[in-house]
Amino acid sequence: MNKEGITKFIRRKEVLGIFLVLFIVFGFYSVKLMSASPYMVTTHKIGTYREEGTLKHEAYLEPNDLYGYRLTMDNYPIPLVDRFLLTYNYRSQPPLSEGSYHIVVKAEYYVNKGNEEIILWEEPLFDERGNLTDGGFSAEYVLDMKGFENTSKRISNELGVKRLKNRITIETTVTGTGSVGGREIRENFDHTVELVRDSTAELYYFTDTSKAEKRALTETVRTEKDASVLGITSDLGTAQTVTTVLALLMLIPLLGYVYTSRAPKDELSKIRPYVVKGAPGPVEKVVELKTPKDLETTFELIDKPILHYIEGDEEVYAIIDDGVSYEYRKPLPGEGKEAN
Repeated sequence: MNKEGITKFIRRKEVLGIFLVLFIVFGFYSVKLMSASPYMVTTHKIGTYREEGTLKHEAYLEPNDLYGYRLTMDNYPIPLVDRFLLTYNYRSQPPLSEGSYHIVVKAEYYVNKGNEEIILWEEPLFDERGNLTDGGFSAEYVLDMKGFENTSKRISNELGVKRLKNRITIETTVTGTGSVGGREIRENFDHTVELVRDSTAELYYFTDTSKAEKRALTETVRTEKDASVLGITSDLGTAQTVTTVLALLMLIPLLGYVYTSRAPKDELSKIRPYVVKGAPGPVEKVVELKTPKDLETTFELIDKPILHYIEGDEEVYAIIDDGVSYEYRKPLPGEGKEAN
């Protein structure tokens, strides 16, 4: 099939209709796929990590008829307490494979200046460092409260501050590494417990004796999406490109048809009202006009009707004046169209 035959085939209405339908189909898929993300992101749980630190306390009491010698309770009468046995336990699950701990019991002596707290003296009562065993450790310390009271009085006298306050804190720090669900983790754990001496109620009590932390570890997976177009499945990125290209290809014949089917510009529009159908009789001389502009100029000069007729395969526009024919000729339009 030659080029002219292909052009005629494409210009057929049923063929153009097929191109239009295909353009709409591929254009729809292109717009739909372009608005979609090419990847699907999913998050799933790979494991849970838990760690907990707990301070257990037990008081050794002065001789009494009520509580006996040893006692564990939330609040301890100050006059009866001789000393505390403090036991701190830390555990991690799954156990950290490597790690270390630092636990320190310290006394702070301070005064209040408005809302500000001024620490005048502090000293460690117990300080221990070590490595974790099976992801945990345990440490014990005996806190002599009678000895602490005597030390507090001595420091108050040396500082010359009668309203000197004091407190005891147990601070624990753990650092380590481990593995959860095949992922390496690095952990930092801090826990502070305070022994409060309530002089008004004459009671000792501990704050925040237990601290537990738990967190889930997740993994994010990015998977390339698939798309199905007219029964053909491919990855989304390829489908986006192919549908866009096909939509543009289907649009080309439609645009070509719209462009070529436009009515041609009438070169004789200005003088068309003065054109009459008819052929001239014999003339003595023929003057050939090259362009429609030449015909228009000749008409303005001679001011006579323009004859229009067909001669062979040409359209002829002629102005007759004194036996002279001023003629502009142009080929007949193709495809059997009548002359304008």
